[in-house]
Amino acid sequence: MNNNHKSGIILLNKIKKRIKNNKNKKFVILPPVNSILYFKNILKNKIIFGSQDCSQFDKGAYTGDISANMIRIMGCKYVLLGHSERRIYYKENNAMLVKKIELAVKNKLKIIFCVGESFDDYKNNKSTRKLKEQLNNIFNKDMDFKNLVIAYEPVWAIGTNKTPQLSEIEIMHQFIKKFISKKYSFANIPVLYGGSVNSSNSKNIFSLKSVNGGLIGGASLIASEFCKIYDSL
Repeated sequence: MNNNHKSGIILLNKIKKRIKNNKNKKFVILPPVNSILYFKNILKNKIIFGSQDCSQFDKGAYTGDISANMIRIMGCKYVLLGHSERRIYYKENNAMLVKKIELAVKNKLKIIFCVGESFDDYKNNKSTRKLKEQLNNIFNKDMDFKNLVIAYEPVWAIGTNKTPQLSEIEIMHQFIKKFISKKYSFANIPVLYGGSVNSSNSKNIFSLKSVNGGLIGGASLIASEFCKIYDSL
């Protein structure tokens, strides 16, 4: 909740002048939902958009909610679900997220699903236990896992300029891939890293074998910084 549609289009124009999607990598923009139609009407090009969230309800008297169907009709291809800020500030739990996932799948949206542990979990060696809780019984085995991306965001690293050691990032990404493979019989799920990614550390993070990209927060608000991160992938 940083840019409005006017400041957002300035930022997005700077980004699209510098970088393009290609067959080897792509970027997806997740703006505030009120800006998406404005951006699409102004730009009229192939930038890929997603929503930062969707409602757990299909339709009806749920004031303030935006449904997965509305997001799809708006032209979004992706939806971000389970972000730590939604879990913390809005008390989203697995039961709510299961409903959101079902509606996203119904509306053929690709899902970026966030998981991550708190600093207490990290310090008490409970990181993998927390991720297991967040991933266990959350997806239906009938789901098309080709339309799912997992984003690992250690909560204590978001917006703090702190990141885990590279070896720790690799271990957590490997854990997620192995868990999805064993639990849901889908091999090599794409896993993004998020949590204070910037142009100084992105190359090293993206060089890790199990890291397939990044979920970029604060650094995406600076066009030159975002473009440098993209170039390092």
